[in-house]
Amino acid sequence: MNGKKVVVKRNKLSKNLHDYLLVISYSILSILLAHPSAPPELGSKMTLNEGFEMREKLQLLGIPTPSLISITSSMLIEDFIAGGNLHQVLSNGRNSSLAFNAGIITGRLHKSGYSFIDNKSQNYLVTSSRQVLRTDLAFIQKRDSIFAISMDIGSFLGSLLGLDCKKYEEIENAFYAGYYSEVKARIPYLSLILRNILGFGLSFSSNWIQNILQGPDKLLSYRRKFGFSVKSP
Repeated sequence: MNGKKVVVKRNKLSKNLHDYLLVISYSILSILLAHPSAPPELGSKMTLNEGFEMREKLQLLGIPTPSLISITSSMLIEDFIAGGNLHQVLSNGRNSSLAFNAGIITGRLHKSGYSFIDNKSQNYLVTSSRQVLRTDLAFIQKRDSIFAISMDIGSFLGSLLGLDCKKYEEIENAFYAGYYSEVKARIPYLSLILRNILGFGLSFSSNWIQNILQGPDKLLSYRRKFGFSVKSP
């Protein structure tokens, strides 16, 4: 577009199916884990979340996003970010500072009373200057419940459980440190449960099994560092 690379996102059947599955999963998990929550809103609310006003609000919170060029109910055009998504970058090397920045972004949103709901690492982009941006904003909700907060933490970490154990541990520590630096609050144990459940669908592999079976000493170290609650929800 005018010699500038852009990303064009259209509403397709596969995307709509993904959205409905996420909403259904959110509702079912909230009931099964004794934190019943209304499902995220679909339709026009999703378009508003991706729009100029929401991006300006996020910018004021210190949450950078790709520049939006155009948006309608069926199509979105935003700047192309050459560095790729955060999951790809973390998979290809040890860049724990990027996970730290993702933790900061998540913490800043939670401090404002909002949640991403769909916070997997693929929804972050990395610029050529190593800045972390948040994209795919459609599911942002004004919610600060334990379940919504735990979904954000759990979906981010769950999407990375397929990495080798040492790399995953380094990334997890960095994300928690970035998050805690913003919220200065205990990290819900429920997020660990959701991490394991969501990770099964997002990144199932032998590494997933090894990463979720980390010993109790790891939980205790998190409690010392980040106020991580080892009590059940």
